[in-house]
Amino acid sequence: MSHQLVPVPMRSKVLDILGHLSRDLVRFLDSLRNWLSATGRQIGDVALTAQSAAIATTDVPATTLDATLYRASYSLRITQAATTSSSAQLTLGWTSDSVSCAQTFAAVTGNTTATQQSDVIVIAADSATTVTYAVAYSSTGATSMTYALDIRLEVLP
Repeated sequence: MSHQLVPVPMRSKVLDILGHLSRDLVRFLDSLRNWLSATGRQIGDVALTAQSAAIATTDVPATTLDATLYRASYSLRITQAATTSSSAQLTLGWTSDSVSCAQTFAAVTGNTTATQQSDVIVIAADSATTVTYAVAYSSTGATSMTYALDIRLEVLP
C-alpha cells in the first residue's frame, strides 16, 4: 500500500456521466485516506519556555493510553546561556508489559543559545498508564541558564 498522495484531479469532472464520483476523484480520496491513516495522531503536548530549574517527573498531558505504539518527539534548546557552564538532560519514562522503562538522552552542555537537541523514539506503552518527563539541570555562574522544552506524543497507526 502506497502512502503517497496522487495529484489532486484539478481538471477532472467531479461526477461521471451516471452521476457517480469520477475515477480520478475516487483515486485521490482513497490515497488521501491511506495517507491520513499512516500518520500519527497527536495525543499529548508539552510546551515550556524560560525554564531555569530541574523538572521533577511529570506526566505528559495526554488522553488515556491504549496498549499500543506511540511516538515521542522532543526539542530542548538553551534560550539563555549561563555565565560559566550549564547542563540540561531529558528523561522520558513509561510502562511496558508492567515494567517501568526510561530513555535518558544525552546532556545538552553547549551553553550557547544555539545549543539544541531533538530526538524521536517509539514507545510500546501499557494501557491506562502515562508517559512522563523529567529534566536534570545545572548552571554555574551569576547568570543562570534557561531552556525551552517541547514534547509531542503521538499514537501510531
